[in-house]
Amino acid sequence: MNVLQSVRVFWSSAVIAKKALFDWLSPGLWLMQLFTMSLFQMAFFVYISAYVGNPQATVAYVAVGNAIQSIAYVAIFAVTNVTTEEKEAGTLPGILVTPANRFALFIGRAMFQVLNSIATVVIALFYAAVLFGVDFSSANLVTLAVVIVVTAFATVGFGLMLSSLGFYLRTSMVVANVFLFMGLLFCGVNFPVTMLPEFLQPIAYIFPITYATDAARLAVGGAGLGEVWSYLSAELVVMVVAILIGYAMMMAFEHLARRKGTLEMF
Repeated sequence: MNVLQSVRVFWSSAVIAKKALFDWLSPGLWLMQLFTMSLFQMAFFVYISAYVGNPQATVAYVAVGNAIQSIAYVAIFAVTNVTTEEKEAGTLPGILVTPANRFALFIGRAMFQVLNSIATVVIALFYAAVLFGVDFSSANLVTLAVVIVVTAFATVGFGLMLSSLGFYLRTSMVVANVFLFMGLLFCGVNFPVTMLPEFLQPIAYIFPITYATDAARLAVGGAGLGEVWSYLSAELVVMVVAILIGYAMMMAFEHLARRKGTLEMF
């Protein structure tokens, strides 16, 4: 029965999150964000890479990297902000007094962002091909699709871990911004991880995007699932660890916020 209740909480939370998004955000504005956000980021870094002319960071390398990294704006930024949005609306204390399973509730809230993330990356890859001349003629589309789906789930899991900070902090938006731009620096999006100082390179492998960018580039080059499996399995491990740590952090920060009286602080 508890399992069935958790499934119902998960599903209703996912459905309500989707409805709530379009109650305050018009579909037109959502589509504008969907079609423009990745375009401007990609164009900025592609033109810089073309100007610099680094053979290790070609236009195709940078375009594919930024197409995959665009998932972070949705899966990390939006999901990390889940608890902050509840605080701002004054609904977080009401949610926390319900007997609903916390894990199912907050994972359900994030599930729409998986679909949103996948759509964002597909549009970004379309720009990479049409506007920036990336050659997809040899791409293994099945492998690329699997990479995108796994990355969407993995980055949402990472975002959920960060969202737990919102129970205690006034807002988790600052944390989301920090990790968003850390991803651009550390994850091999615009240049190989090996170009970082050696003592910084291990940080790159904390983020699922690092594995995703490498796997996506291999898939665009025609690699099969077997050739990218090591990257996908590493992403899945990061996802599971992030969700488990996030759940523990959620419980700890909820307890701390109740003790300090910061649940309604915004």
